[in-house]
Amino acid sequence: MNEIHIWGIKFTPYTKQEIVDAVQQMLDSGRRGIHLTGVNPETVVAAQKNAELKQAINESDIVNIDNMLVLKCLRMSGHRAPERAATPDVFELLLRTAEARGQSVYFLGASEEVSRKMVENITRQYPELTIAGRRNGFYDDEAAVVREIAALSPDYLFLGLPSPQKELFILHHKHELNCGVCYGVGGAFDVKGERIKRAPAWLCRIGLEGTVRILRAPMRYGSRITTFYPEFLRLFWAERKKAKSQ
Repeated sequence: MNEIHIWGIKFTPYTKQEIVDAVQQMLDSGRRGIHLTGVNPETVVAAQKNAELKQAINESDIVNIDNMLVLKCLRMSGHRAPERAATPDVFELLLRTAEARGQSVYFLGASEEVSRKMVENITRQYPELTIAGRRNGFYDDEAAVVREIAALSPDYLFLGLPSPQKELFILHHKHELNCGVCYGVGGAFDVKGERIKRAPAWLCRIGLEGTVRILRAPMRYGSRITTFYPEFLRLFWAERKKAKSQ
């Protein structure tokens, strides 16, 4: 499997469809506990100080490039990466594939209201999809959640939890969850549950989805940009300087 190693973490430079195809190949071979992680500037920066988050990323089977700035910086660093594989898009393709192949899914995360609305929308969009279960992201007994999921043994566990909670949940439990695939999709639950609305597809294609998100909710997303993006760019330039000196 092609991998890029930079900034102390790895990336899998696959297209969205290549990710789905690779997952299906692993499932067809009998693999269980397949771990997918989407990475953006926030997780790159957070992983520099959180050893377990870095471990969760680096031990993933596939790490999709979930951000246009990350994609451009990888390319500027001399790496070949075909496209931004946005996590909501990969999530959508996996749902479609799961329905077509008769695979089951479990959803963990988001508020109760968003979780219910998301399942309603997914059921309407994919009427033949087998939904093994769902649970909102507010719970006290994590061990009980793990036991419930393991008993249901879904082909896919999708987590709509914030970072690093979703990454650490998978890291700590993927070998006991009895799932085919574990994938932290974060805000994709909010999109499917109609809590937030994605930018139009053409703006996503040209890399302006993040800009639209900030304009729509500056208080929610603006501080995240000012906190994490400058540090990410510092890491990028430091790596470039190091590479040139060598």
